[in-house]
Amino acid sequence: MKSTRILLAVMSMVCLASSAAGQPLTVATLNVDGLPEKIVGIRLNSDGPGKNGTKRASSYLAAKGYDFVGVQEDFYYHDELWSELSGGYYRGEWQGISWGSLPWFYLDGLKFDTDGLCEFWLKRHQCLSEDAVTWNDAYGRRDHANDALCNKGFRRLEMRLASGRQLVVYNMHMDASEDADEKSGNDMGDKRARWNQWRQLRNHVLTRLDDRPVIVMGDMNSYYTRDSIIALFIRPIEATGRYRVSDCWVEHNRQGRYPAIGNMQLAPKIYGYQQGEILDKILYIIPVNGPRLELLDYWVEMDYTWDDGSQLGDHRPVTARFRYVEKGDANGDGVVDGADAGCVARHVAGLPSTAFSSWAADVNGDGRVNIIDVVSIISMLTK
Repeated sequence: MKSTRILLAVMSMVCLASSAAGQPLTVATLNVDGLPEKIVGIRLNSDGPGKNGTKRASSYLAAKGYDFVGVQEDFYYHDELWSELSGGYYRGEWQGISWGSLPWFYLDGLKFDTDGLCEFWLKRHQCLSEDAVTWNDAYGRRDHANDALCNKGFRRLEMRLASGRQLVVYNMHMDASEDADEKSGNDMGDKRARWNQWRQLRNHVLTRLDDRPVIVMGDMNSYYTRDSIIALFIRPIEATGRYRVSDCWVEHNRQGRYPAIGNMQLAPKIYGYQQGEILDKILYIIPVNGPRLELLDYWVEMDYTWDDGSQLGDHRPVTARFRYVEKGDANGDGVVDGADAGCVARHVAGLPSTAFSSWAADVNGDGRVNIIDVVSIISMLTK
């Protein structure tokens, strides 16, 4: 017992002496409503943000400084969107339509050859690869939200963070439904296409899962109350026994309780944007036994507005903040060192720590955090 007390005291001093703090990872998804205001004199998106609003959106995103941003409907105003981000960010491939060019020059198989997607990440991070995939199924060319008029799909990016750790990020835009079609029950074609897209996404993810965490985000045009997200995507991945899937909104704002399919939609006009369900989502997948992301916060940005307070586009930025941890990195600072042993020792002794990950602290994976884990971290360091 005396040796245990000495070890706890020494490790506590190590932890107190350490001022290192983990740097969280913040991601955001935003449909920028980038359809042109008009084409060949025909008004198309007169209530959209347009050129000036997209410049304002660029300034907004640059000021927020998210580590990673995935955008959708980035069609006509990409130069404006990129204008204020270019100083601090790198970007992924853009497949939109240049402003001032006649749109039919870009038609491929009677659809616009664009997915409207793009990604931006702070220059301290690195993109190792980016793949673009088109949905196999889409519904509606002249109606039903016109989803079949462009090559909607998803992007998969492999990222190396500034810390050297890696993760995978998916950015996507799924099939939409018109309110009138939903109310009249004429939206089965939209649902079928969207559910097939969830299946396609699930299969793509499953065949590429490894020991890296995965973030899945975008404008999914999906509600848990009407779309089988759990049955089509979440449960099949978890059924492998190797991964856990979480929705940031459900985990952070609903204590892990998913809305039941068939129930009334949790409309933001009634429940607010934080508690209500919106079409934009951020999910994440973590290996059961590998490095993981721990969700620290989730929120919908409410200051994405014009000067008069009106919403800048028809969507708001949806954001999540994570901590990336590995076994032994109990304080989440990105390094396994004596400070982690000290923090575990403080936890065992009942003393508070400013940052503590119970999963990372349980080095031997026995479901308990005790003095054995302190010794395990010391053993890791000596090796």
